[in-house]
Amino acid sequence: MIEGILGRVLVGDSHPVRLMGIINLSRESFYQGSVAGPHEALSLATAMQEQGADMIDLGGVSTAPGSPLISEAVERERLFPALKDILDNLDITVSIDTQRSGIASEALSRGAACINDVSGLSDPNMAARVAEYDASLIIMASRQRAGDLLQINEIIALLGDRVRAAAKAGVSPAKISVDPGIGKWIPEKTPAHDLAILDGLLRLRALERPVVAAISRKSFIGECLHKPDPFQRLAGTLAATAIAVYLGAHIVRTHDIAASLDTVAMAKAIRGRPAVSVDEEMEVEVLGYLGQGEDLAETLRRTEVDERGLSTLCKKSSFRILAVRGLSSMEAIIIKQEMLARGGDAAIPKLALRCDPRPEEVLIFGTSNQIAGLVKNLSGQPFRLMRLAARIDEATKMIENPERYG
Repeated sequence: MIEGILGRVLVGDSHPVRLMGIINLSRESFYQGSVAGPHEALSLATAMQEQGADMIDLGGVSTAPGSPLISEAVERERLFPALKDILDNLDITVSIDTQRSGIASEALSRGAACINDVSGLSDPNMAARVAEYDASLIIMASRQRAGDLLQINEIIALLGDRVRAAAKAGVSPAKISVDPGIGKWIPEKTPAHDLAILDGLLRLRALERPVVAAISRKSFIGECLHKPDPFQRLAGTLAATAIAVYLGAHIVRTHDIAASLDTVAMAKAIRGRPAVSVDEEMEVEVLGYLGQGEDLAETLRRTEVDERGLSTLCKKSSFRILAVRGLSSMEAIIIKQEMLARGGDAAIPKLALRCDPRPEEVLIFGTSNQIAGLVKNLSGQPFRLMRLAARIDEATKMIENPERYG
C-alpha cells in the first residue's frame, strides 16, 4: 500500500485522490487562466478551496519552454506577498513551486508545507532545506533540465535515485511524492513521449511513493486534439486526468478544480483498491498480474486446445507478482525454496541469509498454479506459515473481488 502525507493532507491508496490547485504568479505562464498578481492570488485560492481543492501550488517562475530567466529577487517579490495573504486568510496546505533552495527555505519558514521541485533536486541544498523544516517534497523527473527525460524506464530509475537522495538528506520518506514530468519541457519531447509516459504511469508504483499527475491543459493534449489554445483543452485534460487517476495518480495538479471533481472521483472508483491482505504482523500485496480465467480459456479455444487441458493451461499461463512484507528471515528462505521447487522464484533480501532479525520483504514471482501450490503446502506448516498462506490466498483472490470497488 502506498501511503504518504503532503503538508497535513494524507495521500495514497487508502485516501481520495487529492486536488492541487495551480496558481501562477508569473505572467509568462503558458495558460493565462491560472495567472494572478500578488494581490489576486488570495481570491483565486479562496475560489479553489471552495470548489474542493485540498491544497494550492503557488509558483513565481514559469517553467514553460522559452520562458525568460527570472532572478531570485523577482521570484521572491512575486511569491511572498501572495503566500502571506493566503496563509493569513485560509486554512489550506500550500505547496511552493520553486527550484531554488533559498526560496524554498524562506517559504517553509513562513508557513508553506511542501516544495514542488520540477528540477529534480538540481539545487544540491534543496533536500536538506526541506528536511530542516520537516516539510513535504514533490520531486519531478529531471536530469539536466526540467522534464528532460523521454521514457518511463529512465524516469523510474532517476526518481528512485532522487527519492533515496532526499531520504538520505533527512526528508521523511512518507513526505516524498513523485512526478514523472509529463509535458513539452524540452524541444525533443513529442506528444508521443508524453502519451507513452502517461500510459506507463502504473509502473511508478515500483517507487512506493504517491504519484502526482501534472497534465492540466498541456501541449500534448492540444497537439492530439488540434487545439493550440490552452483555453480549449479542458475536455482533453479531463480525459487524460481520468486515465492518470485510473493508472494510479494520487494527486492531480490542475487549473480546473470544480471541473475535475467528478472525473477524478469516477476514475478512482473504477481503479478500486489494491489487492492486499493484511493482518497485525504481515501484508501481502499483488503488485502485478497477467492472465485471468475465462479470457485465457477463450484464447486457448481459438487454438483448438483440448477442453480437458483448459483449466491446467489457464493456471500455468496466469502470472502473478506478490510483495510479502513482515516476514522473518527463516520464513523468507522457506518461501524462496518453495517457489524454486515449483519452477517459480522469490527475491529475498541478502541479509535474510544471515538471519537478520528485522522483518523482511519478499517478492514472489510465479504462475497462479505455482502460487496455489505454495499456499497449499504452507497451509500445513507450523508457526506463522499457515497464516501467511491465508494472506497470499486472500490477496490473489482480491484481484477479481468486487469488494475492491466498494
